[in-house]
Amino acid sequence: MITRICIYFLQNRALSYTLLILFIPGGIWAYLKMGKLEDAPFTIKQAVVTTAYPGASAEEVQSQVTDVLEEAIQSLDELYYLKSDNRYGLSKITVYVKKEIRAKDMQQLWDKLRRKVNDAQSRLPEGAGKSVVNDDFGDVSGVFYAIESQKYSYRQLEEEAKRIKNELLNVKDVARVELYGTRERTIEIKPSTSLLTRTGLTIEDIRRTFNAQNRVVDAGGIEYGTLRLRIDTKGSFSTIDEIKNMTLVSPLGQSVRLGEIAEINESYTHPMRNQMKINNCPAIGIAISTVSDGNVVEMGKAVETRIDQLKKELPDGVNVHCIYDQGNESAIANKGFIINLIVSVLTVVAVLFCFIGLKNGLLIGSSLAFAIFGTLIYMYANGIALQRMSLAAIVIAMGMLVDNAIVVYDSTLINMQKGMRKRVAIVNAVRTTAWPLLAATVIAVLTFLPVYLSPHITGELLSSLFIVIAVSLLLSWILAITQNVFFIQEFVRRPRPNETKDVLFNGYLYDVIRRMTNFTINHKYSVIIVLCGLLVLSGLGFKMIPNVFMPQLNKKYLTTDMWLPEGTKIEETAYIAEQISSYADSINGIKQISSFVGQTPPRFYLANSSYGPQPNYAQFLIEAESAELTYHLKDTLQSILNNRFPQAITRVNQFELNTIPQALIEARFCGNDPAVLDSLTTLALQIMRNNPHTLNPRNEWGNMAPVIRAEYHPLKAGRLNVNRTDMMNTVKAVNDGVNIGIFRENEHKVPVLLYTPADSIDFSRLTDLTIWNGKQPAPLKQVTDDIYMDWEWPLVRTYNRNLSMAAQCDVQPGHTMKEVHAEIRKDIESIKLPQGYSFFWDSQYKDQKEALAALTKYFPMAILFLAIILIVLFRNFKLPLIIFLILPLSIIGVVLGLILTGFDFGFFCMAGWLGLLGMIIKNVIVLLDEVNIQRSTGIPSREAVINATVFRTRPVLMAAATTILGMVPLLFDVVFGGMATTIIFGLSFATLLTLFVTPALYAIFYKI
Repeated sequence: MITRICIYFLQNRALSYTLLILFIPGGIWAYLKMGKLEDAPFTIKQAVVTTAYPGASAEEVQSQVTDVLEEAIQSLDELYYLKSDNRYGLSKITVYVKKEIRAKDMQQLWDKLRRKVNDAQSRLPEGAGKSVVNDDFGDVSGVFYAIESQKYSYRQLEEEAKRIKNELLNVKDVARVELYGTRERTIEIKPSTSLLTRTGLTIEDIRRTFNAQNRVVDAGGIEYGTLRLRIDTKGSFSTIDEIKNMTLVSPLGQSVRLGEIAEINESYTHPMRNQMKINNCPAIGIAISTVSDGNVVEMGKAVETRIDQLKKELPDGVNVHCIYDQGNESAIANKGFIINLIVSVLTVVAVLFCFIGLKNGLLIGSSLAFAIFGTLIYMYANGIALQRMSLAAIVIAMGMLVDNAIVVYDSTLINMQKGMRKRVAIVNAVRTTAWPLLAATVIAVLTFLPVYLSPHITGELLSSLFIVIAVSLLLSWILAITQNVFFIQEFVRRPRPNETKDVLFNGYLYDVIRRMTNFTINHKYSVIIVLCGLLVLSGLGFKMIPNVFMPQLNKKYLTTDMWLPEGTKIEETAYIAEQISSYADSINGIKQISSFVGQTPPRFYLANSSYGPQPNYAQFLIEAESAELTYHLKDTLQSILNNRFPQAITRVNQFELNTIPQALIEARFCGNDPAVLDSLTTLALQIMRNNPHTLNPRNEWGNMAPVIRAEYHPLKAGRLNVNRTDMMNTVKAVNDGVNIGIFRENEHKVPVLLYTPADSIDFSRLTDLTIWNGKQPAPLKQVTDDIYMDWEWPLVRTYNRNLSMAAQCDVQPGHTMKEVHAEIRKDIESIKLPQGYSFFWDSQYKDQKEALAALTKYFPMAILFLAIILIVLFRNFKLPLIIFLILPLSIIGVVLGLILTGFDFGFFCMAGWLGLLGMIIKNVIVLLDEVNIQRSTGIPSREAVINATVFRTRPVLMAAATTILGMVPLLFDVVFGGMATTIIFGLSFATLLTLFVTPALYAIFYKI
C-alpha cells in the first residue's frame, strides 16, 4: 500500500505540485491567524466557597459553617481534598478536584458543586450569609493596568477608572474588565452625646426613623376615568442634604433635624478590605481578560492603543500605568522562539549541506519546511495556539523532521549508485525503509505519550508539546515517502553508467568505522563492562546535580509576599508596605513597584498565587529594568527585607510555570485539638530553625492574638431590658459603625453607618461604654458577667474536615527544596504522634510526588506499546532486547551534560529524556534493520553487522547532527535549557552507542 501511494505521487506531477504549493500559503496564513499566548493554558482545578458569618469567632465559623458545608461537598465523586481558612466572621473553603478531570468537564463539575452548597444553606446557623461559589478562581486577566493620582480622592479616581472600564469593554476580544483597590463608600452618622441627652433622643430613635423614611413603599393608585394612575411617593434618600434634613421627634414632642444633633459625612468602609498603590501613590487596578478564543497579543495591542487615546482625556494629575501585559510578554516570547526556530532551520540545512552537498541539502531541507507549514495548519485548525510549549515542540522536533527523509533519500542515492533506474531506486528505497521508519516514528511519538496522558497539571501544561511533536513527526514520515521522493524524481540526476560504483563506501572514514566496529565486536564484553562502569559513575554524579522541579522564568518581574503577625490591623500592614515600597524603590535596577494590601490582585498571570482577604498580608509586584537583573535583585531584596523588617515574614519570588505555594516546605499535622497541634508544630519548627538552610520557619496558623471577652449576662441585662443584639451593636458602633440602611445615589447603593456617640475608647474604659436600650442608658459592665483580655487563634485551618496545622519554611538562596527537605525529613518524621493524629508532607513535596507519579503512571503502557511494535517489526525478542539494553546507557551523556552546563534536573529534563529515548530507538532501528537486510542476502553475520554500521553511518550521523545542532538555540532558554542539554548530550553519547555498542550487543546475542 505504501509503495502504491509513493508511485501515485510520482506519476501525478500536477497534483503533487498543487498539494505542495498549497502548504506554503496555508502555513503562512495559519501562523498569522492562529492564537498567540505566552504560556500554554492549564486549568487550576480549584474553586473557592466563601460564607460570611458576622460576629462569629474563627472556631465558631469552622464548626458551625465550614464543617456543615464541607460535609455536603464531600459527597462529590470528583473531589480530591478540601482545605479551609476560618477567620473572624468569614469561612473560606478551597475545593480541590481530582487531577484527572479535564478542562472540558470543569464547568459541569462546578454546577454540581453549587447544587451541593445550595442544598446545605438551610443547615447554616441564623446570621450566616449565603455561600458564594467562585469557580472563576483560575481565570486569568492577562492585561493589568492601573490608574493613580496624588491629587484626587479615591472617589474621583474610581469614577475615572469606571469610565476607562466602560471604554475598554468595547475593545475587540475584551471579555471582562475588573477593578481592584476600590473603596466602598459609606455615609457616617455620628451623633453628639450632649445633644442626644438634651433632646432625649436615642440611637434607636435615629435608626427607626431612618428606616421608616428610607423604605420604598407601594402607595397604590387611583382611578381617573378610563385610566388608573399610579401614585409615586418619593421619599427615599438620594442626597446627603435629605439625610441631614430628616426630622426626628423627641419624647417631649420636639422636632429636631438630624443634621442639628449629628455630624453626617461621606467616608469609606472601615476597616478597608484592600488597597493598591503604585510607587506609593494611591491607585486602582484595571484587570482585562480576553475572550476564550481571542488573541491576547492583538487584544493587548488594541487595549494599549485605546488607553493611549484615553490618557489625553484624563484630568491633570491622573496617570495610567501598565502593570503587566501578557500580550506584550507573549509577543516577546514568541519573537524569541521564532528567532530560535529560524536559527534551527538554518542550522539543520547547514548540516545537510556539509554531509550531502548544497543541492541535496536543499531538497531534504525542503521537507523540513513543508512539515513545519503542515504542522502550523493543523495547529490552527485545532485551536492550538503558538506559545512556549508548542513552539518548543517544533524546535525539539526540528532535527527529527528530516530523519525519515534522510534515510529514504540516502537509500535512493545508494540504489542509483548501484545502477538502478531512478524510479526503481526510489520505489525500492521506500519499500525497504518505510515500515521500519514508520515504526521508529511511532515509537518516537509514544515516548512523549506518558507526558500527554499525565493526569497532573503538568500533563495539561505539556499537552501541546506531545500533540505538535506527534503531528510533525508523522507528517514528516508522510512527506518522506511522497514529497521527498517526488523531489528526487524531479530534481536529482541519475548517475551516468560511468559514474556508478561497483564498491560503495570506500575511503578513509569508512575504513576507520570498519576497524572500530570490528574492534568492538572482538572486545564486546570489555566494551559493555566499561559502559556499565560509566553508568554507575553517572549515577553517583547525578547526586551532584541540583533538583528543581519547575524552572524559573526569564521575566523582568519579581513578586514579594509579606505577612505581619496575626491580629495586625490592615492600616498597619499598609504602613509597613509603604515603607517597604519606599526602600525598595531606592534600589538600583528597580523600575516600578506595585503594592497590594489585604488581598492579592486579580490573577494577571496563570501561575500567580491567591491570598486573602487577610488584613496582615501584602504583596508587591516589582518590575526590574531587565530580566537579567531579577536574579541578582531576588537575593539582594530578600536579604535586605529580612534585616530591615524583622517584624514581617517576607518572601521574594521569581515567576514560575507553576503556582508558588505559601511555603516551599510544609510539615502538616492533623487532629482535633489546636493545643496538641500547636505542640507538634512547635517541635517541627524547632527542627527547621536548627537547620541553617531554612528561611522563615513559621506556623501556618500564625500566632495567637489578644481578644476582649465581654460575656453577656442575660439575668443582669434582662433587668435593664438590654438584649445581646443591643449590646453587640453598641460595641460595634464605637469604631466600625452599625449599618442602618442604604443611601441610593443613581446606580450606587451606599451603606449608611451609625456610630455610638463616644470618644476613642480603650480597654480600660470599655466597661463604662454606654449601652442604649431605646429608653435608658446603662454601662457595659452592668450587662456583662465579666470583661477581660484573652487569647485566640485568629486563623483556624482544616484539611478534609480535620483541624490541620503545618510547620512551614522556605529555603535560603543557593539551596533547593529537595536538598533542605532531605536534611530535616528524618527528624520531623520521628516526632511521636498522639493517638488520633496524623502527619504528611504538603506543598511542593506533595505536588512533585504527585507529578512524578502521574508522569510514570502511563510509562509502563508506553513501554509495552514500544515492545509490541519492535516485536512486530523484528519478529523476534533478541533485537528489541538489544534496543532496551542500550536505552539506560543514555543517562551517561545526560548526567555529563547537566554537570558541564550547570542546569538543574527537573520535570522538563525528564520529559526531554523520554523524547531522547525515542530518538535513540529510531537510530538503532535503522541500523538493525540494515543488518537484517544484509543477512537476508546471504552475507555472514559478522560482515553483515560491519556493513550495516558502515552503510548507516551517514544517515545516523546526519539525523543526530541535525537534531543536536537544531536544539542548540534552546540551550539559552531558561525554561527549556535543561531539556535541550538532556537531548544534546544524551543524543551525542547515544549516537556512539548506536554505531559501536549496538554491534557489540548484537555480537553477544548472536554469538559472533
